[in-house]
Amino acid sequence: MSRLIIFLLFSYFVIFTGSAYSSDITRTHGISLTGALKYDKGFKHFDYTDKDAKKGGTLRRAIIGTYDTFNTFALKGISFRSSGSIYDTLLKSSLDESVSYYGLLAESLEYPDDYSWVQFNLNKKARWNDGVFITSEDVLFTFNTLVKNSPFHRNYYNAVVDVKIIDKHTIKFIFDKSGLNKELPLILGQMVVLPKHYWKSKDISKSTLEPPLGSGPYKIKSFVAGKSVILEAVDDYWGKDLPVNIGQNNFKIIAFEYFRDQTVAFEAFKAGHFDFISEGSGKRWYHGYKGRYFDRGLIKKEEIPHKNPTGMMGIIFNTSVKPFDNILVREALTYAYDYEWINKNLYFGNDIRHTSYFSNSELAVESIPSKEVVEIIKRVKPDVSDDVLYKKFELPKTDATGNNRSNLMKSVALFEEAGYTIKNGKMVDSSGKPLQLEIVLISKALEKDILSFKNSLERIGIEFHIRYIDSTQYVEKVRNKDYMMIYTRIKQSDSPGNEQRNMWSSAVASEKGSRNYAKIEDKAIDKLIDLIVEENSRTKLVNYVKALDRLLLTGYYAIPAGFSDRYRIAYFDKFKKPINPPAYGLGFNTWWIDSEKERKIDGIISR
Repeated sequence: MSRLIIFLLFSYFVIFTGSAYSSDITRTHGISLTGALKYDKGFKHFDYTDKDAKKGGTLRRAIIGTYDTFNTFALKGISFRSSGSIYDTLLKSSLDESVSYYGLLAESLEYPDDYSWVQFNLNKKARWNDGVFITSEDVLFTFNTLVKNSPFHRNYYNAVVDVKIIDKHTIKFIFDKSGLNKELPLILGQMVVLPKHYWKSKDISKSTLEPPLGSGPYKIKSFVAGKSVILEAVDDYWGKDLPVNIGQNNFKIIAFEYFRDQTVAFEAFKAGHFDFISEGSGKRWYHGYKGRYFDRGLIKKEEIPHKNPTGMMGIIFNTSVKPFDNILVREALTYAYDYEWINKNLYFGNDIRHTSYFSNSELAVESIPSKEVVEIIKRVKPDVSDDVLYKKFELPKTDATGNNRSNLMKSVALFEEAGYTIKNGKMVDSSGKPLQLEIVLISKALEKDILSFKNSLERIGIEFHIRYIDSTQYVEKVRNKDYMMIYTRIKQSDSPGNEQRNMWSSAVASEKGSRNYAKIEDKAIDKLIDLIVEENSRTKLVNYVKALDRLLLTGYYAIPAGFSDRYRIAYFDKFKKPINPPAYGLGFNTWWIDSEKERKIDGIISR
């Protein structure tokens, strides 16, 4: 063979497979967005796990709500929440690093310095729980299916312009822009891979209660539709000896029972019907955790600090619905919300108020933006007001006595500026129509928070309705954005990226199922999202996110509530756990059951 032919063949190999050994291609067992990987190639297990954790026992958990499908990707219905135990992803996250992922279904990945593509090299031992091996065809099928059927995934994967199967265990995703988004390899690595041979004859857009075929450590053993699900560990789970799985998935049986009400679920926990609870109510945490099993020392109660970004939680306004299309109305309502009274009386002063959409992280903007952030905002929004750029941003505060008269006076002034007046004790618009507002809630757990808000609004003549609906109706209303206000959490990570489009961009404001709950349409925010997605420098990324945070805060799209910077958990004393807990998660998946303690507790509870 001539040297010319060899050269041409090699060139073809480089161009079309991206697999030639070139210095600008990274081949790695993991990927991090915030720095170097903590774990080198060949690591044995994560530091927050115990390789000698015992397998076995039964974990009983409660879930609030219901479900009517095991298909996570169905366009309608409420999915069973723990499908992550059934399916494996290409990569798996480490809980003691802020944003790092390591090989699971993919034993390694490759990408060039310009991040124009990523190639996943599948573990040849990976197989579905029916024994069929997982191949590149499954990955391609999953990608095409999700993009076709899921608006969220279609938007999330919109940078992918082509997918090439290199061989049975190698697949390559090619992106539309090079050098602009180093998050893209990780985004694809988070993909839940579906079995083509199982789903090809089924409609993945439809709800189904047929237990799915998975590749993960658990499978559905039995269920009662909408009421309970029992998961059973897969005895011959293919990935049980991988470093990312050692010391995890230790329970033989996980039994989920569904409750419509948090209070009922809590009483069931105290009575010994399930084993573990994570508490969100401050009042219940400080006054409700008592009873015979507490007195006998059978239940442990812990507060565990964490470093997790907490995002934003609170009342979200649908800005496509009047009167919330008026920023003055949104700001006025913020003055009527007495957070200090709520925190003191309902959470015993132990919560921290969200002052950012990226709370509890370095991404949160300061009350007065830095020069760098100001310049970014001016660049994307040339007509921005000086108040947005330079004015100190502070949420309204009260003395927590419940008499928020001064803030209500400011609220009325803002309403008047927006064209409203109070006549005969009613807040009315320019045509004399009384102002009526409604919030949709799924549970009465927030009732006292919202009743405080309702009382404040009624003092200034606003009729406020609290509408409780069941979980199925709620999911549909949120998907369709058929509400005036909702109370929800917007989660964030330490490394914001492509998912920000689904939260704030104009393109998804009216898209069914998007997380742009406020239906924000702002060209400056759209530009900032592009900058965030395309930025490789951590320093610049942080400043871009702070600029986004500033526009969101000064846009008054939500009334911020509070958060806890620690896990509040209680559990029956039947568990053991690793010595070193993770910094960025509870790590409950690393706990295991002490069989002797389990027998003792089961004996006491069954008496």
